[in-house]
Amino acid sequence: MTASPPHPRETRIDIIRRRVRLAYDSAAARAWTRLPRVSEDGLNAISFLFPLGEAFFCRSVAHYRDRITDPALRDAADRFIHQEANHSREHARSNAALREANVLGAELESVARILLAIAKTIWPRATQLAITCALEHFTAMLAARLLSKRLLYKEGTDPAFAHLWLWHAAEEIEHKAVCFDVYEHLFGRGVWAWLHRILGMVIVTVSGGIGLLVAFTVVRLRLLFRPRRPASAAAAGGAPSGPSLRNLFGSLPVSDYTAYYRRSFHPWEQDDRALLEAWKLEHPGFGLPEPHPHAAAA
Repeated sequence: MTASPPHPRETRIDIIRRRVRLAYDSAAARAWTRLPRVSEDGLNAISFLFPLGEAFFCRSVAHYRDRITDPALRDAADRFIHQEANHSREHARSNAALREANVLGAELESVARILLAIAKTIWPRATQLAITCALEHFTAMLAARLLSKRLLYKEGTDPAFAHLWLWHAAEEIEHKAVCFDVYEHLFGRGVWAWLHRILGMVIVTVSGGIGLLVAFTVVRLRLLFRPRRPASAAAAGGAPSGPSLRNLFGSLPVSDYTAYYRRSFHPWEQDDRALLEAWKLEHPGFGLPEPHPHAAAA
């Protein structure tokens, strides 16, 4: 008889401490994928959000670390912070190459800086944690779509940027429930805790929508006064322009977003372990230290 899958709140995933340092080239950063230009601009814009956003995530969870009484959850929180700090660092390094290539998208960083400064000023720490839970839900949805299209994405993509995005997506899946579990551990699952969690999602949805509108308006104004950078090398050579961002991520189901508003919701209701394991099999040992030559004999 086949064993039933674990309850979402009982799902346990190994959150691995990887060390990743990739080599980004500004020449490659100018057109690093066969995706259409609008799709590449979109991914670049998201990348400029990550260093500030990941640092906000780390602070939100680290503030409550000493109040986590479950040792396993405290260890998961430490691993969450480790992974997010690595994401922040690597995207900052890739963004340096993108800036040198003068790509579009850096405007979003200024908007994110303003929005996060407002959030840290006006919202209490508990609400900042709820905001982080909501943002983690969005990143987990996008990560799942990216991993599901990973073979399509890697085709014609600069290896450093391909590794960056797929590794980041895999780790977002690994730790997607940590912040949520910390929130429930601290504040419970009662009506007020649930409504407060929903408040975090409303804040993210409204402020994020306004922020994106402002940022992309700035980008459009910039395009009016600056010639567009060249098309990708693949397109310039007459090669197909590649899949669109819509095809890459697929249409994000509205149900994935609205599920968050249910009081009974948990991130592992969407079981993405198969995607994660497939990525691990394709990239064995990625970011992990080489085993010591005498380890097997020990």
